[in-house]
Amino acid sequence: MDKEILINRLKAKPDLNLLIVEAIENTTILISFFEIVVTESSSIKYTCSKIIRRVSEQRPELIYPYFEDIVKWTHHNNSFIKWDGILTLSNLAAVDYEDKFRTIYQDYFALIHDPQMITAANVVGNAWKIVLAKPELESDITRRLLEVPNIIYINKGEPSPECNYIVRGKVLECFEHYFDCSGNQAAMIKFAEEQLGCRRKSVAKNAEKFLRNHSGKRI
Repeated sequence: MDKEILINRLKAKPDLNLLIVEAIENTTILISFFEIVVTESSSIKYTCSKIIRRVSEQRPELIYPYFEDIVKWTHHNNSFIKWDGILTLSNLAAVDYEDKFRTIYQDYFALIHDPQMITAANVVGNAWKIVLAKPELESDITRRLLEVPNIIYINKGEPSPECNYIVRGKVLECFEHYFDCSGNQAAMIKFAEEQLGCRRKSVAKNAEKFLRNHSGKRI
């Protein structure tokens, strides 16, 4: 499909699910989506990064050849593209046969300390995908997640305890995905116990649920 035709089609706000199917079936369209993310100034670049992210959820092997391009998104000055980059990379971990993730590991997980809560939450909430794909990294990833209560997140220029509580909730959700295969279950249980008094009620309730599910399995 001609790139200009595709751009006009995107501007008409088509069915994204249909475009995702087409991108999976036609690598030429997929390449065009990557080009549009880089070259287009309008909001359709966000549509393209979203489509690429959605393709990575279903067929990560199709996106893996563009690993380095996705890495650049995580440094993008636009938050929406940065977040799509974070999520897409977590999906690519399952097919990272060349162990490319190791070269970006430190920078990727440093984003847990990003002052913008949503950036950190996207890393934290999807870290389980990397743990399951690369179990040798589990202890270090868990250690980093356990640091969240000590991290300051900023909202409207001010430190926000509420933002920190939200990310703590993402830690609990992440732990839920890989608790049974973790070598750090006692630390996870302790973290959950510490959230029982969280001022954000949804986090406290998730901590209760986590402990009901897992406290009897502790090693």
